Amino acid sequence: MTRHRRRAAFAVAPLAALLAVSSCSASDESADDSASFTEVVYPTVEFTAPGEGIGLGEEDQKITGEIPEPLHVGEITPIGANQILGVEGGFGKLELTVNALDPATGEVTTRVVVGPGIWDPVIHGFVGETASDPAIIAAEVWRPRGSRGAADFTVTTYSGNLLDPKEAVLPDVARVHSREGSNAVTSDGKYFVSWDDGLYGIRVVDLESGEESGAIRIVGCGPFTWMVGHELYSVCEETRELLHVNIGDNGVPTEVGREKVLPDDFVSTRKTTFAEEAKKALLVSENGDVFVFDFSDGLPTLPVTPIGNAGDPSGRFSENVINADATRLTITYTDSIIHPDSARGGSVAKVVVYDAANLAPVRTLSLADIGITSFSSMAYSVDGKTFYVLGDGPEVDGESPQKLVGFDATTGAQVSSVDLSGNVDTVTSLLTPEELE
Repeated sequence: MTRHRRRAAFAVAPLAALLAVSSCSASDESADDSASFTEVVYPTVEFTAPGEGIGLGEEDQKITGEIPEPLHVGEITPIGANQILGVEGGFGKLELTVNALDPATGEVTTRVVVGPGIWDPVIHGFVGETASDPAIIAAEVWRPRGSRGAADFTVTTYSGNLLDPKEAVLPDVARVHSREGSNAVTSDGKYFVSWDDGLYGIRVVDLESGEESGAIRIVGCGPFTWMVGHELYSVCEETRELLHVNIGDNGVPTEVGREKVLPDDFVSTRKTTFAEEAKKALLVSENGDVFVFDFSDGLPTLPVTPIGNAGDPSGRFSENVINADATRLTITYTDSIIHPDSARGGSVAKVVVYDAANLAPVRTLSLADIGITSFSSMAYSVDGKTFYVLGDGPEVDGESPQKLVGFDATTGAQVSSVDLSGNVDTVTSLLTPEELE
C-alpha cells in the first residue's frame, strides 16, 4: 500500500482510529511496512521407530490424546528376488507408486512413491536383504512454481524409512533421456548413467556423493545404456557402429572404441531391454529386425545380423522383453497394422514367446489363453525362469480385477494366476528388479 492511499484511508477513518494512528512513531510505521512479509518457521516433529502397541499402515493405532501426537515410522521391506514390481500411474503423472508384488499371492509387500515427471518414468528397483539397501532409484523432476524457482532435477535413492531419501541434484542443464534402456545403474550400485537430451551424450551421477561425476558428448549415438559392470555399450545408427564407453572408478566416462558391425539397412528403435545374466541386449528395430547383441566378451568385432524379423500379418509388433539368461524373448502384437505409438495403434491382441537364438516361436498366447480381457504389461522374473503378464480379468460384480499371470519361460506353460491386492490405483506397468553385485 502506498503512502498516498494510506492518507486517503485516514480521511474517512473514525476519530479514535486517527488518534491511535497519529500516536504511532516513525519506528512503528517502519515495523508496519516490514510486516508485509513474514518468515514462517515450521516446527520439526521428531519421529521414532514403532515400539510395542504401535500400529502402522493398516493396523489400528490407539489414540492417547497426546499433542503433538507421537510420530512413528517403520522401515521399508526389502524387495525379494522372487518378486516383480508394479507401477501405478503412467504418462503425465507427476507422482508414481512403485509396488513390490508377491507373484504367489498378488499382494503388495512394499510401496514407494516417486516423482519422475519425465516423458517415460525412469525407475530402477533392486533386490535387497536389509531395509538400508537401495530399494528404488528414480530420476525425478520437481516442477517450477511460477516465480518461486526453476525445476529441480534429481536422482533419488529410496531406502530405510523413506522420509530421508538420498538425493543427487543434477545440473540445471540436465535432461535425462527417459526411454526404457536409455539409463542404468552400474552393477556395483555406485553410479547412475544416462543419455542426456541436453548434452547429446552420457551423464554420470555419483550416488554416494550426490553429485555429477562426469559427462561426455557423443553426437549421433545412443540413447541406450547396456551396462556390463562399468562398461557401457550403445549404437550409432547413422554410422552403423556399436559404441563402447568406460565409466571409470572415479565416475568419469571415456569413449573406448567403436566397431562398424551393423548391417547397412540397420534401423534403430526407441526402447530396448537387457539380459543381465548373459550380458546380451535385445533390440527390435522399427522395421521388425530382431537383434540380440552379445557384450559378454566386450565390443563385437564381427558383423552382427538379425536373428529374424518380428513382422506378422495379423498386427503390428509392439513391446518386447528378454529374460536374464537370453534364452527367451517375448513380443506383443496389436490388432492393427498401425504403429502402436500412434493414437489409433490398436490394442494388444496376443503375446508370442520366442527362442532368443533364432526367433523360433515357442508359444503364442491370446488374451483368452492368458485369462484377461485387456493387456497392460509384461516382464520376466529376476532369474528369467518365469514370464509374467498383467491385465484386466473378466468382470465380476461390476469390477474387473487386475490379474498377474505367470508362465514357464522355457515352455510357455501357465504356472500361476493371482488377482492384485493392496495397490491403491491401477497398476499400469511391470518392472523386473535388478541385483547389485
